[in-house]
Amino acid sequence: MEQILTRFDEKNPCWTADALALAGEDAAVLPALVSDGALEFSEGVYSLSEAGAAEFEKLAAEMFLGVKPGRAPADRKRRADCTKLRLLLDNAHIQRWGLKDYHAGAKLAVYPKLPRRDICSLADGRLVWKYPDAPLWNKIRAEFPTAATSGRRTDLVPPARLAAWLDANAPEAGSLDVDLLYLCRYDFMQYRDFAGHPNDPLGLVNADRFLFVFAGSEEENLETVGKFHLWLNGLRRLFIPGYVDRDTLEQDSVNWLVFVTRTEAEALKLTQDLGRYGSALVANANPCEVWALSFEALKNIKEKREVIWELLPDAAHNIQRTLI
Repeated sequence: MEQILTRFDEKNPCWTADALALAGEDAAVLPALVSDGALEFSEGVYSLSEAGAAEFEKLAAEMFLGVKPGRAPADRKRRADCTKLRLLLDNAHIQRWGLKDYHAGAKLAVYPKLPRRDICSLADGRLVWKYPDAPLWNKIRAEFPTAATSGRRTDLVPPARLAAWLDANAPEAGSLDVDLLYLCRYDFMQYRDFAGHPNDPLGLVNADRFLFVFAGSEEENLETVGKFHLWLNGLRRLFIPGYVDRDTLEQDSVNWLVFVTRTEAEALKLTQDLGRYGSALVANANPCEVWALSFEALKNIKEKREVIWELLPDAAHNIQRTLI
């Protein structure tokens, strides 16, 4: 019974009973673990207690797992939803010949750091991006050009130069908070000869990037889209110029922002609400795409898809595609 505790690691500190059932565990043992003091239960979410964390460490050592116990964050329900989303995605596609690399609660650095009012505004129902007026945005564009595939190198922006420039001009980054970052490492064996990029600790090069964010208010969602633009601009100019949109074998790399809702009705409404802004959602960061996906749609997947590029077009709703 106690082995279920090893599910509560650093990447998955919070679980609901139905998520554990999705993972193949016997959720019927959870009340007993709460009574024994190994688990805490609040807001419909289970997490390790101090005693449970100690038991986790003992079990992990015995089982040679090499993982640490998770600590519940302030927003327990949101983190539990991240785990459930990962399970539903994982169960819905195989991704044969590829690796599924998930990062829950990812905080991606964006430059410049701006409040919402300086990222975007609505004027008579028209979306206006404000961040192009920021001095640091224009300084980045002036001093760090994008790179064509033919001219890219991993030393175009040496780490020492990048660190010094950020210290001098942007000591504090903004944050694009992504509930679940999925890096799809397709055909990964074909990229073994690439030694990596010094400015790429997450390994974004040679991966398709799917950023799943739980939908909020329209203002919050538009702010997220704006930060998505800033993140891509930073990648294309500061961090991995030349490697964002084409991989090292000259295949397209994709960047999709996927808003996640509970129900299909919510996903359809979100698609309609954001969709009315059209190409403005991607024009400043093209190529990229914005989609909507519901938990309900993922739960209703009956036949596992081969790859993520089959799953999302079937289950999700396109809000705005890449401009060609």
